[in-house]
Amino acid sequence: MAVDDDLFVREHLRDYLAASTDLVLVATCSSGAEAVEMVRRNPPDVVLMDIQMPIMDGIQATAAIGAIAPAVKVVALTSFGDDDAVAEMLNAGAAGFLIKNTKPQALIQAIKAAHNGLTVYPADPIRRWGQSRRRPVAPVLTERERQVLDLLAAGLNNRQIGQAMFVSASTVKNHLSDLMDKLDAPSRIGVVARAHELGLLTRRDT
Repeated sequence: MAVDDDLFVREHLRDYLAASTDLVLVATCSSGAEAVEMVRRNPPDVVLMDIQMPIMDGIQATAAIGAIAPAVKVVALTSFGDDDAVAEMLNAGAAGFLIKNTKPQALIQAIKAAHNGLTVYPADPIRRWGQSRRRPVAPVLTERERQVLDLLAAGLNNRQIGQAMFVSASTVKNHLSDLMDKLDAPSRIGVVARAHELGLLTRRDT
């Protein structure tokens, strides 16, 4: 399902997905409220969700979808470098984000990745955020911080991380704040980017 208040964008997404032989666009919606109602009636596997929309924005809609249909994967769509808005989408439960000018094949691959439980991030912004804050030596993280980092990189929001670690969401928020400080990152996305750059995620168990 694709959600965007711009008809031009919805039509382009429809054309892109029509090129796939194993994906079906079940519906398009022009607002977050419409998307939530559609998911309530017939949950899709993946929702491509614009962030800035009237009536109900993508952040609110993502949180609502997570509450009524937790199995549905929401991927944020953005056409601007609003790091804070993307971070709010991820915190609301989005499984990652894509830039709206993502090429058709990459878009299809990202949808499949989200459906398979992977976190979706466009390579260029992650590379840019990482390069803009280089640090030659990785900081020392506590065991709890490493746990939060691993779960964050897996695409979990604060509530889900707290449930996995048996701690409160506020405790997770404190650990995340410490990670942002240690990694010199302004947001959740920046934390993941810096962690990849510094090799802090290469030792995770598989």
